[in-house]
Amino acid sequence: MKEKVISMRNITKKYYIGEPNELEILHGIDLDVYSGDFISIVGQSGSGKSTLMNIIGLLDRPTTGDYELGDLVVSEAKDSELSQIRNKRIGFVFQSFNLIPRSNALSNVELPMLYAKIPKKERQKKAMELLKLVDMDERYNHRPNELSGGQKQRVAIARAMANNPDIILADEPTGALDSKTGRTVMDLFHKLNKEEKKTIILITHNYELAEETSRILTMKDGFLEEE
Repeated sequence: MKEKVISMRNITKKYYIGEPNELEILHGIDLDVYSGDFISIVGQSGSGKSTLMNIIGLLDRPTTGDYELGDLVVSEAKDSELSQIRNKRIGFVFQSFNLIPRSNALSNVELPMLYAKIPKKERQKKAMELLKLVDMDERYNHRPNELSGGQKQRVAIARAMANNPDIILADEPTGALDSKTGRTVMDLFHKLNKEEKKTIILITHNYELAEETSRILTMKDGFLEEE
């Protein structure tokens, strides 16, 4: 029996609460994700998928509803706890890479471990192992401006793996890449899912990519449906 890593019940997200222009973005979302899943959440801009991603990734809280991340009841956790849990249990991969320009690839991968107060020697050893996993160990000393888009994304994926998270959240990870480079990045996600047993949630508007995942969920007008 697979372990449930995410359980969401009746999640709503509202803005301008109590005002005449009150806006509800998410309308009662239910979602279960199990250990080792590779799922995609697809939808057009404005469908609510980014809002949902921010809640899954503990970057935002739902207005109402219950969210459990493993054994954590999100509504009962303080903001300071959430940032620590996010750093340890969720790895993020963004369309815009979000690498630190002045730091080389090795330092960028080390960053989540620095926040987790892992000693320098151990940090550097793990970062090199992760760069090797994504075939970027020979470029460990290169800064982001010396790397191609695909290379930057591979560094970002290594960084997402830094604290051995339960879940990798990938938000349009191939959106800024050409199709060949995007293929390399998707192959890497399949490798992490199959060989490293990582649970991966892919946020995308690209149905072709979504069809490579084992479950497809569609966001439309703030509702979530499974195909």
